[in-house]
Amino acid sequence: MPIRIPALFLILLFCLPGAFAVLPQAHAKSEDSQKNDFPLMARVKSGPFKRGSLFNETKEYLKQCRKTDRKCQLWWFEDELPQKLVDVDSFWIDIFEVTNARYLKFVQATGHRPALDDSCQTAKCREGNLWVGASFPPEIRDQPVTQVNWYDADAYCAWAGKRLPSEAEWEKAARGKKANVYPWGSGHPKGKATFKRKWQGASTMTTVGSHQNGESIYGVFDMAGNVWEWVDDWYHFKYYSIGRTKNPRGPANGDFKVVRGGSWVNYENSLRSAFRRWSRPEVRFNDTGFRCARDDTDGASDK
Repeated sequence: MPIRIPALFLILLFCLPGAFAVLPQAHAKSEDSQKNDFPLMARVKSGPFKRGSLFNETKEYLKQCRKTDRKCQLWWFEDELPQKLVDVDSFWIDIFEVTNARYLKFVQATGHRPALDDSCQTAKCREGNLWVGASFPPEIRDQPVTQVNWYDADAYCAWAGKRLPSEAEWEKAARGKKANVYPWGSGHPKGKATFKRKWQGASTMTTVGSHQNGESIYGVFDMAGNVWEWVDDWYHFKYYSIGRTKNPRGPANGDFKVVRGGSWVNYENSLRSAFRRWSRPEVRFNDTGFRCARDDTDGASDK
């Protein structure tokens, strides 16, 4: 089945072979191995979208959450309030999460640290490291890279001539203008995302773009499940109440960075496109990766 990515939203500036040799046939695209390529990015048009959730929706999410975890609290979802129209300029965003193969090129080119948590003191913690030094099992080359902190992700995107998406950009790319619950709409994530799994080493995550029915309206894959994704913004519980609504970039500073999208270990509630979570920027986890974005230099308006 051919990939369903509208040409209007797809850019592939260079097409030299070699960087993605093991992508599934439905999504096989050769990519340039040079650092300043812009492989497989989707253009998100400028304009407003509905960010966040309605209060009645958060109460429903609480009910859903308590089906799997009786400790769920309403405040877990209140940072999604209030729902507002937010306007962002047009931008480009990676169609796929950054993979181990692409991250390795960055490590080899710059000498940056490999994608692993070298602070582990226990065998259980070390199990989450799929890399050994600057290498990894071949079967995970096209899975999303994990064990990278916010600074690692930021450095990679800068090296690639890009940047991390803002939280608002990420949410718009995931749910579109009309506040979809998930990237594909409102249907259950089964068959559309990698979620609700136990750790199985190299078999835990899936190759990027594996779920053809899980793409967003802009043709972006894996924005629900597989791995949490770092975004650029600092986290603030009440930012949606106090922040600006035109090209919001988050608070000026903070203790935590925002992560979005849910991961292989989470239930469907965490996969919602409005769901917000946070993490210290210096930590690394085996369920957290990223994708990059860049400004739309052709112009900010589509009106």
